[in-house]
Amino acid sequence: MQAYLPDEKQKQLVFDAREALLVKCMARYGFSYKPAPPMPKFGPKSMTDLRYGIHDEATASRYGYKPPVDLAAIREQERAAVDGTVLSADEEAVMTGQGAAASAAADLPPGGCAGEVARAITGSDAGQSMLATELGNEAYIKAQQDPKVKQAFADWAACMTEKGFHYEKPMDAVDDQRFASEKATDAEISTATADLGCRAKSQVAEVWYAAEVGIQKSLIEKNSERLDKVKSDIALSVKNASKVLGEKS
Repeated sequence: MQAYLPDEKQKQLVFDAREALLVKCMARYGFSYKPAPPMPKFGPKSMTDLRYGIHDEATASRYGYKPPVDLAAIREQERAAVDGTVLSADEEAVMTGQGAAASAAADLPPGGCAGEVARAITGSDAGQSMLATELGNEAYIKAQQDPKVKQAFADWAACMTEKGFHYEKPMDAVDDQRFASEKATDAEISTATADLGCRAKSQVAEVWYAAEVGIQKSLIEKNSERLDKVKSDIALSVKNASKVLGEKS
């Protein structure tokens, strides 16, 4: 499904173009819009990285199931970024085209500045299609019912039980609420390192990935026309965003 989703460079290009257009639109109505600052980047490096769980021994031995960053500092950066982009009631009305201030604004486009910018980037009022993501999620869940995947999960669970950890499926360990703190505890680290050993023994990621690939291919074939439209819409958005920023798409 990755072929039907924008890559990181394309997402950033569209984001930058959108923010640039919002600044111009809001200025027409007397507001100085501050573009949203970039959010801290952490987490999976690709669609498959961590999709089936942890896989890096060095990270797990220090951070457990968490990404190798200071989560407390990341959360603070995110809060500061959000706080810096809070709109007043009047600004919100012009941005969205809703509210008393929107009614008073002369020649406000449908959907406010956000609507105008969306049309400029995508060519319509519709936002980015979620079809590829939805189909990918469907394949991810269906793959867990594959007999080979269920056997890999059972083998993993048996391995974990032998080591003193009791979980039914690999992702149950990742989602254990005992590990919800921002810093990994000794219990989380010991669980994660045991998890890695059992994953390798039962080949959880390899078996799960193979099953999902087959399901994704089937879903792509069944939804080929809709997905081709998604791909062409991404190309149009990138082209329009490039024009806004004066870049070559």
